[in-house]
Amino acid sequence: MKSLKYLLFAVLLLTACDKKNDNLVTPLVEDDFPQVLLLSDEGDGELEDEDKFSFKITLADRADPENKELGGKVVPLAADVTVNFEVSSFKGFPALSSYLLDAKAFYEIDDCTTSEDKDIDLHLVFDKSTGKGSVTFPKGVEEIEIEFETDEDLFDDNVFNTAARKLEIRLTSVNPNGQKVAVNDHNTFEYLPLDDEAIYGEYELDVDDQEQFQSYIDLFGLVNDEVKGLKPGDVDEIKIEFQYGEFKAIVVLKETEEVEECGETETVNKEIEIEGEFEDLEDDKLSGDLEFVGEAEQESGLEVEFTYKGSFKLVNGKLELTLQGEFDDEETDEITLILNK
Repeated sequence: MKSLKYLLFAVLLLTACDKKNDNLVTPLVEDDFPQVLLLSDEGDGELEDEDKFSFKITLADRADPENKELGGKVVPLAADVTVNFEVSSFKGFPALSSYLLDAKAFYEIDDCTTSEDKDIDLHLVFDKSTGKGSVTFPKGVEEIEIEFETDEDLFDDNVFNTAARKLEIRLTSVNPNGQKVAVNDHNTFEYLPLDDEAIYGEYELDVDDQEQFQSYIDLFGLVNDEVKGLKPGDVDEIKIEFQYGEFKAIVVLKETEEVEECGETETVNKEIEIEGEFEDLEDDKLSGDLEFVGEAEQESGLEVEFTYKGSFKLVNGKLELTLQGEFDDEETDEITLILNK
């Protein structure tokens, strides 16, 4: 009888173990997930008379196979793959072929060399009538770039346009060549030809206008001590640029420096640049509100956010820009700059 009790107990124990094991989930390891190719950015824009633009395809970060505790890194593919993409959802022009003239693909080997320089063919194919294309994403490479040549005259009409002009690009599929590779086919890259009769473009402040010069110093000296100490004799020109999603205030100094790039030395003017990203910009009007934010370094070395808010008005090529700055518990009065295109 005692032996029977032990036998029944053993059977029940084994049954319980089997039931428990049925609910176990085998953990996924890094190699179970495919490497993912995706668009490196959500969008870009250039002035309407620009003759080219580009987008990049990159590999997503994944765990570092050599040291997983240090987080993600880009792990290149072990073999070439073919990535398929599509240009679609275009507005403001009758056909893709009327704007996109040609295309090429390349990748950066170092700061001074691309695959084009080495005659490496990425086998780019692009049909302007359908917007569909394909390109080789090579093994051992982290990112490639596809550049379109565009018709620079198509939108350059000297007229303020309020109608949308854009196109979208997305990745559609990949031929994995025996590897675990997928594309992110949900995200899109949007390209906008920016109207240079609107707010976009480069403007110049009259350095010889003492009142305007001091207004600039008071406004942007808030976030940059170099600007705060400038005198008119130090400055060659002052420019303000409205770009895709970005504001730049640039002081070109008379002082020069030697810059070496790709084995060549060039004498250039030193520059002081302040930049921020737009939080708000009414770019479909000739006057409206704007706000941009950026970061500036304190004496302690910490980066602290600054904000500029205000409005703009365009009249006959002149920009009237009124801003108030806030930075590190300080702020400026409302200051108006008058700039020429």
